[in-house]
Amino acid sequence: MSLAPSTSGTMKAFRGKLHFPIIMLCTIAFVSLLYTERISILLSSNPFFKIKSCSKRGSVIKNEVTLEKLRGKRLLFVGDSLQRGQWQSLVCMVESIIPEDQKSIRRGRAHTVFKAKEYNASIEFYWAPFLVESNSDLHIIGNPKERILKVDSIAKHAQHWEGVDILVFNTYVWWMSGYTIKSYWGSFPNGEEGYEELEAPAAYRIALKTWANWVDSNVNPNKTRVFFTTMSPTHMRSADWENPEGMRCFNETKPFLKKGFWGTGSDKRVMRAVAEVLKRMKFPVLVLNITQMSNHRVDAHTKVYTETGGKLLTDEQKADVLHNSDCIHWCLPGVPDTWNQIFLAHL
Repeated sequence: MSLAPSTSGTMKAFRGKLHFPIIMLCTIAFVSLLYTERISILLSSNPFFKIKSCSKRGSVIKNEVTLEKLRGKRLLFVGDSLQRGQWQSLVCMVESIIPEDQKSIRRGRAHTVFKAKEYNASIEFYWAPFLVESNSDLHIIGNPKERILKVDSIAKHAQHWEGVDILVFNTYVWWMSGYTIKSYWGSFPNGEEGYEELEAPAAYRIALKTWANWVDSNVNPNKTRVFFTTMSPTHMRSADWENPEGMRCFNETKPFLKKGFWGTGSDKRVMRAVAEVLKRMKFPVLVLNITQMSNHRVDAHTKVYTETGGKLLTDEQKADVLHNSDCIHWCLPGVPDTWNQIFLAHL
């Protein structure tokens, strides 16, 4: 089954000048620039999100249907900050119809749980940016050159995934640093000094096989559904969408609608690895193919309306749009809401 670019977004089963309206559209949702991201700020000090978009999102009927689908179930999103954005999008969709005394949230460094008590349902997020283990899982190492991955080790994370009814995985952007990946597996006599440096797609493929083996060996398809979200595109090079004078995604205000557009922020080698590894799995993973449709949304990133190190950008930082425009994460409401509509249609 191919994962070739598709505009449908359906799932396949295997075996300079600020545009101020953006401020209104782009509610900031605990997102950080990729290499300075801190997961200790998953949520604000308020028990629920201090985000206007959470109060009026979607129709009441749709949200009730979503909660009914989740009644008596645990839904867990696993992955990086893009996956966290999808988790937050879904929580924002449903929380407004739940009375205050019927919902709760428990924050953790890696695992955060939103509960809808009346429905005995939870929508959870678990931080594992590579899915496999690394020395940068909780204590983030900002310099990608210093990160080391255990590409054949997943148990430390996977113990938190057991017994879940619906699992949604992703991993991509942390692999795309532009450097080789320091990887080790098996038993090396010198411990972490025994790593090998691999090209990102090769290391990614090994890690994905580790994840696939865990799913095949530990998840019961009669009790648990597993989804895999394909890569979330980045838009760092404006020449990709025929705007050579642009500054990344900054000041982009509408989608780039050229048919079949595929930017340099989406690595087709990774897409092929996903297709080939999942095709060989025994477990029927459902693939949420969001890459092609998200590629067109050069306008939908948080840009300078973001935060770093837990703080919103200062006016001085916002003025340096070339270095501080976040063209990785997405505004909410926005693109992740569309991912969730597709996901829920297949739930």
